[in-house]
Amino acid sequence: MLVASNSPLRDEIMIIADTILKRTTVALGIYAACIAAAQITELLGAIPGSGVSIWLPAGVLLAAALASPRPLWPLWAAASIAAEYTGNLIWYHHSFGPASLLAIGNAIASLTGAFIIRKFIPAGPILVTIKGAAIFMVVAAICMPLLSASTGSIALGWSYDRPWNDAWFRILLGDATGATLAAPLSLLLFRTAAPALRMHPRRWIEASSLLIFFVIMAGIAFGGVMPFAFLLIPPLLWAALSFRIPGAIYTIVAVSLVSILFTLVGMGPFAQNLIYADIENEALQMFLIIASTTALLMGAIAEENRTGIKRLNSANRTLEERVAERSASLVQSETKARETANLLSAISEACPDLIYAKDLGFNIIYANTATLKAMGADRIEDFHTLTEKAFYKADDEFDAVRKNDIHVLATTKTLVVEETITSPDGERRIYRTTKAPLYDAEGSIAGIAGVSVDISDIKKAQARENMLVREVEHRARNLLAVVQGVVQLAHADTVSDLKAKLSKRIRALAQTNGAIAASDWRGASLKNILEDELAPYRSDMRSNILVTGEDVMLAPSIAQSMTLVVHELTTNAAKYGCLSNETGRLSVEWKIDQRPPATPLLNMTWHESGGPPVSAPTHKGFGTTMISVFGQEHPDSKVDFCWETTGLIVRLSAPLTGYVDPERKAETNADGSPPS
Repeated sequence: MLVASNSPLRDEIMIIADTILKRTTVALGIYAACIAAAQITELLGAIPGSGVSIWLPAGVLLAAALASPRPLWPLWAAASIAAEYTGNLIWYHHSFGPASLLAIGNAIASLTGAFIIRKFIPAGPILVTIKGAAIFMVVAAICMPLLSASTGSIALGWSYDRPWNDAWFRILLGDATGATLAAPLSLLLFRTAAPALRMHPRRWIEASSLLIFFVIMAGIAFGGVMPFAFLLIPPLLWAALSFRIPGAIYTIVAVSLVSILFTLVGMGPFAQNLIYADIENEALQMFLIIASTTALLMGAIAEENRTGIKRLNSANRTLEERVAERSASLVQSETKARETANLLSAISEACPDLIYAKDLGFNIIYANTATLKAMGADRIEDFHTLTEKAFYKADDEFDAVRKNDIHVLATTKTLVVEETITSPDGERRIYRTTKAPLYDAEGSIAGIAGVSVDISDIKKAQARENMLVREVEHRARNLLAVVQGVVQLAHADTVSDLKAKLSKRIRALAQTNGAIAASDWRGASLKNILEDELAPYRSDMRSNILVTGEDVMLAPSIAQSMTLVVHELTTNAAKYGCLSNETGRLSVEWKIDQRPPATPLLNMTWHESGGPPVSAPTHKGFGTTMISVFGQEHPDSKVDFCWETTGLIVRLSAPLTGYVDPERKAETNADGSPPS
């Protein structure tokens, strides 16, 4: 039975062992690759008249460092140094000192190059951008060879006892060629150069065509027909641009192999001939460096272009998806907006209030039917052909409206104000207007929106109500004053007689006051006052009372006084005059004296006849005093008493405030008031 507590330790040991095994395997692989690269270099040294033509191990170490974390670099460097030691000791027979200097110098150069590249390209594939490819080629073809060639020249001078710089340039070219060939191929094998190619049937056909084209160009360039190495550049560019970095690297390797193999057998432009005299080896090295640089840069351009196209396609797809979403959302929004607009339009058209909008130039851009009707316009286009001022009947009305509009735009605040507009039929209407700034989609002020509610009837009702309140208050004071006067002037022999007299007079006042209230405090009818007071004295069998004259509405103050006058005259006639027997007759007649521009005058005659003989009283009683007070109470009022033997004749005059000529009655308002 296993102990559970030992399992984590055992797992950790297994993980450590597995890691050590993997790293050891990689280190051995790097060692083997560097040994193989050194062997290839030794074989290439068989070119007639050449020394070390291409040094490949440094490129292998550079690729291994770029493909792994920095803590593993010493391990890979140790494997590379061991491999170079082996090669220098076995194939080149260098002593321990020069071999150590060569191996350590190459390792330092490779790790320095890896550090510089990772400084500019911290992570990811190295050769997928123009910047990455350029940095890689500068490091591999210039920076690293400067270090390794310097240490290598010192080591070779030490080993062969000759000036250290004697073969410096050839070693520089050899190290640069080896790094530019071995490093890209190793990066491709380590999967850190660029993304792998996805080959489909069409691509295989193109690759086969490229291979055939390459073989033909190689045969022409190295077969002696036309010994020009640049003929291999077209297939190299084809591979780089079409198959990107992987195609460029494979083709570079192919070009290098073809060039080196043909040169080894003495064929092609880099073999010993008259073309390059004694620098065939350097010419081959420079050709391979230039070909590698060109191919890698073209491949990087293709990779960057592919990445850009992928990003563009992805962005296009995303954009198309967003456009589709936005289009659907826009259609939905437009539908909702159209439904909302139709609803608002229906509400606006059904609303009796004025709803409108103006732009920054105060031009009306929207108006509902109520606004068009109030302004006397048939359609909204009328406001576009004529200025807004043309629809106002009075300049002061337009000026007030424009002043309010300017205030709203200046303060950007809602304004509630009363505005007056004369309607097309000439009636001045009062509106309670609410105006607010109108904003566009960007939040900028685009004009003014307004709603105007017609409060003309409310204003009239308020004015009428205030007038009635004041009138009631005034009439109450007047009535109290009249009652007070009645009480002060009344006298009788007994309390009961005084009570009876006061009751009758106050009852007459109350009756008239009720009539005034029923007329909304406009006054009382003169004919009704007379008929109500004289009704009890009319004869059933014959007409003993004749009342003639155009009915006229007396102002409340005059109606109250007239009621007391008629009451006193009627009471006097019933006691002492024509209404005290059956033979008496009473005639009441009045006329209206028009006195433009002065107030019309009521002229009334009270004529008694057929009653007992009468004579002027020796002292003034209450009735005579009351009637005399009426003649003095109102301006233009007058009372004349004529005590004829046949009966009393009283002539009185009173101004008719608010009287309207019957011939102009058609011009009055529905409530009988003069037109405004």
